[in-house]
Amino acid sequence: MHSDTLHQRFNELREAIAAWSKETIAMATLYTPRASPESTELTITIARTIFSKWSIEIITVLHTLKSTGFTGIRKSIRGISSRVLSNKLRILEEEGIIERKVLSTRPPSVQYGLTEKGLTIATLGEPVILYLRFKAGLYRSTKPLLFSGKS
Repeated sequence: MHSDTLHQRFNELREAIAAWSKETIAMATLYTPRASPESTELTITIARTIFSKWSIEIITVLHTLKSTGFTGIRKSIRGISSRVLSNKLRILEEEGIIERKVLSTRPPSVQYGLTEKGLTIATLGEPVILYLRFKAGLYRSTKPLLFSGKS
């Protein structure tokens, strides 16, 4: 069954990511021990920035559209107020996840896009979205993937 093939691919990805994370942690020099209260607090702060309400939506919109203005983001995200969007954009810019470019147009306009850091976050999150869509039944393999090993 082809869905078994997709399930196996996600299992392989999970195992590869777990191994990569373990190797990276072993290579990295942490400022605080991993199990310390300071490390836990930092991890929670990072998670709150990225996973707080509207942040993922903004990152997703900018990953999809590549670059857009304030109005383009607001129209793409239902229910977000201008004030909240403005605040979230400021926070994500301060964290180096998005960049704001003022265009020399008349009148001046602003475009937002992902930084390298933001693009990495979006790319790392993409397998999570693919997996959840697969588990929700939104994807199914219609034919086996063929890898010849040749370009």
